[in-house]
Amino acid sequence: MNQASYSTEEILELVKECGTGNEKALEKFFDFYSQDIYNFPIRVFHLTEDDASDYYIYAFERLKSGKRFKSFVGKSSFKTWFFSVLRNLLIDWQRTKREVKTQTVSKVNQEGKEYSTIEDEPDRRADALAHAVDVSDQFQSVLSTIKMENRIVFKLSFVYYLHLEPDELLYVAEKTKRPEEEIRAEILKLREDLSNREEDNLKMEDKITSLYLNILDLKEQKKQKAQGDSVEAQYYKERLDHALTKKYEQRKKLIEKKQKGHFLVRTPYREIARILGISEGGVSVTLLRVLEKIQKKMHSVAGEP
Repeated sequence: MNQASYSTEEILELVKECGTGNEKALEKFFDFYSQDIYNFPIRVFHLTEDDASDYYIYAFERLKSGKRFKSFVGKSSFKTWFFSVLRNLLIDWQRTKREVKTQTVSKVNQEGKEYSTIEDEPDRRADALAHAVDVSDQFQSVLSTIKMENRIVFKLSFVYYLHLEPDELLYVAEKTKRPEEEIRAEILKLREDLSNREEDNLKMEDKITSLYLNILDLKEQKKQKAQGDSVEAQYYKERLDHALTKKYEQRKKLIEKKQKGHFLVRTPYREIARILGISEGGVSVTLLRVLEKIQKKMHSVAGEP
């Protein structure tokens, strides 16, 4: 059963029935959304298929009674609400595996008063997750329209994140006159080598988070120490303003690098050229053309001019 089988109104009615514990409604729901539940940890959190299978069982056991559906009151779209539920279930599941540890990030000022270093902000992650999945679906749809030989160059360029389909592996094998297993082994080895770069990228991501927490801490210190017109207050204000400016600048530069794609793990052209038996220049030109086509088609799908 595909998602085109139900209208929005029918989905909402189905969810309402699930909230009453109606077994037939719950059966229909899991038939309808089982693939979304399974794919959620893979597509959003990049977990393995084995982990996705374990997570699916965990989520199914906690959704099958229908009780959780009662919390959906229609203030947001069902998709947004459902991704939020799946995210929370994923966090709970990881905690059961002792893979996630939580703690309160707090500081103590000179007066002995504890304060939080996390600002109170509305949780918009569910909306972000729903948007991410929508964009992922659009991207995969657009990528499938690219000519196979060019699509393969693109996928190999980002092989740490993307997988070649069986027909694409067969195409490479026939073109290079080599066994599929040999090509598959080369790609797996390449992905392992690229994982070291991903570790460096994760460190940069952690650095952005660390700088954010530093900024919040400095702002709290400024609030506590730099109030009033005293010489001491002015001294702290000047020193903390300087420190804040420096931290903001460091964070801004890292975010700009991230937005420009510097945190993406990309395969060196020479490796792609070696696997496909073409020139590095050919790889570069093809990749540029594919990127232009994808960007143009993505904008078209999004309704942008």
